[in-house]
Amino acid sequence: MHPKDGPEARGRAVPVHACAVFLGAFLLFQVQPIVAKAILPWFGGASSVWTTCILFFQSLLLLGYGYAHASTRTLRPRAQGGLHLALLAAALCTLPIVPDPRGQPSGSGSPILAILMVLGRCVSIPYVLLCATSPLIQAWAILDRGGPSPYRLYALSNAGSMLALLTYPVAVEPWLSTRQQELVWSAAFGAFALACAGCVPRLWRAAPPSAPATTAVQDPPAPAAGWPRRLLWLALPACAATLLLAVTNHMCQEVAVVPFLWVLPLSLYLLSFIVCFESDRWYARSWSLPVLVLTLMVLASACAMGARVGILYGVPVYSAGLLVCCMFCHGELAALRPAPRHLTSFYLMIALGGALGGVFVTLLAPLLFRGFDELYVGLISCGALAVGFCLSDPAYRMGRHRAWNPFLPALIAVVLLTGVLFAGRLLQRTQPGLVELRSFYGTVRILDAPAPDGVGTIRLLTHGSTRHGQQFLDPGRRQVPTTYYSRASGIGLLLEELSGAPPRRMGIVGLGAGILAAYGRPGDTIRFYELDPLVIGVARRHFTFLEDSRATIEMVPGDARVSLEREEKQAPFDILVVDAFSSDAIPVHLLTREAFELYFRRLTPDGVLALHLTVRHLDLGPQVAALARAVGRPSWEIRTPSDDARGIMDARWILLTSNRALLERPRLRDAGSPPGGGSSPPRLWTDDFSNLFQVLK
Repeated sequence: MHPKDGPEARGRAVPVHACAVFLGAFLLFQVQPIVAKAILPWFGGASSVWTTCILFFQSLLLLGYGYAHASTRTLRPRAQGGLHLALLAAALCTLPIVPDPRGQPSGSGSPILAILMVLGRCVSIPYVLLCATSPLIQAWAILDRGGPSPYRLYALSNAGSMLALLTYPVAVEPWLSTRQQELVWSAAFGAFALACAGCVPRLWRAAPPSAPATTAVQDPPAPAAGWPRRLLWLALPACAATLLLAVTNHMCQEVAVVPFLWVLPLSLYLLSFIVCFESDRWYARSWSLPVLVLTLMVLASACAMGARVGILYGVPVYSAGLLVCCMFCHGELAALRPAPRHLTSFYLMIALGGALGGVFVTLLAPLLFRGFDELYVGLISCGALAVGFCLSDPAYRMGRHRAWNPFLPALIAVVLLTGVLFAGRLLQRTQPGLVELRSFYGTVRILDAPAPDGVGTIRLLTHGSTRHGQQFLDPGRRQVPTTYYSRASGIGLLLEELSGAPPRRMGIVGLGAGILAAYGRPGDTIRFYELDPLVIGVARRHFTFLEDSRATIEMVPGDARVSLEREEKQAPFDILVVDAFSSDAIPVHLLTREAFELYFRRLTPDGVLALHLTVRHLDLGPQVAALARAVGRPSWEIRTPSDDARGIMDARWILLTSNRALLERPRLRDAGSPPGGGSSPPRLWTDDFSNLFQVLK
């Protein structure tokens, strides 16, 4: 029996059911960016924080669906309602949702376990109940002959989820502080608990005390699905979840880690759920397969191009491709949905598949691959599933006639081509002069290439498509500062102006290749703060700036702000360089008022704070100018052009200091100008409020 032919098809939506399901789904997905943004600064602002959060939420989704399935299969309806009310009361006692700052990592290394523990203590009980709401109330609706269609409620649930994601970056984040978001969400959870409580009396009236445990008692007998179908219930959502997280990783590595780029792929993923489960008319293989063939070809080509695809085309291409692939996975999944009596086991398998996809991308892929190659795996899996469906049903309806499916050879060819591109990517890493490494914080690539002036070799360090440093390898030039740190740049001019001063202490947030160590003099101390231990190893093994420096080099692994706060009793710095923004993955906690106040507590009275702001997609100048005014320090901006022959790139530096006489020295004065504050001053960023949308170029 097809679900739409069953008894659920005749019911209309009951407001209390619809309200509970919609509000529960809205809160379910609104809490994800709220909590993720709150803990993002604790873990360096990496996009992997978001994918780890998704893994956590997918795992709790599995737990919530498991609770709903066990409850409807082992408890009588009256007991189900009573248990759920008791659990909702327990969840209310855990509010408000406030991440415990004691969960911040104390050192370097992969923080996946720490993220999971922080989230578990903060939001696990309310989240599990939110996850269980949709399948549980759908199961209750089956008992109620005047109740709504269970699968219509599922579509309504996904609509609430997508609305939550779309409204967060435009209607929540710009207006509410992090603390206010947590409090408003907690109050809304109370309203959700009341809506769920309103469903229980209707359940008790519909199900007499003698009703059996299963809630599908009114269905005609329906056989349970066999294991081949259950494996497809598992494989299709696992493939979709893998593609979701892989695409998110690709986009967030080269664009600012802001909720928009978190929620865009997830919103498209949910949109495919809504469309496919709302009605059978929205999905058909007749249009899906040809579009899927083209999509897989385009996405495979984009993967092969890597960062060269660019942001302007990359975001639309990856987003549209993800939607098409998820439409295929979820469309085929909707066609395989069982009779309503088996819906909780169906949802349980969907949740398990999503969790397996999250485990693969978040935990296994970093161990298996040196780059973000899981997208290739997702594309190959999606194509292989499509081939499997074609082979299981080779007939293809063309009008009134049935013929051999013409898209089967194309699908096979695309899968093979993607496999060849994947193999080529793996083989490419074995070529001499190229090293590619991966950590929780992203991929690092070291490449030897001919020097731009044709003399000798230059070694390049990139993070995704962002150049983080380069060094001439011939001995006569290997100590020449390059990229953003040339002697003509803002930091170069500053250090040259202070070259006659006594030995100095300099703190540098962000290591890269260690180029600033080239400015070290005998007696100087240069203390680097680096979040990613992989970068520390690369700077020491593949570049010689640290080794050749005449200064004393100190290395502090872990988050710079946490380390600076712990070192407040140590000797202050004469210069503090904050160089953590060039890849567009902005660690916002380094650009708040509280952070700037910390910086100047760690500087001498005439010390200089130098910020490197060469960022492609964000204009951080107005925010820095506002922060400078807030802490009462004059600021000076110096921009310098690129010079490819000398290995120099465009650079933007802003200097803040109480020493006005230093900024008025001729070389600095002539090279720069006051930073532009914009026509209207931006809202000042604090530890409780930030909004990267206001600084998008």
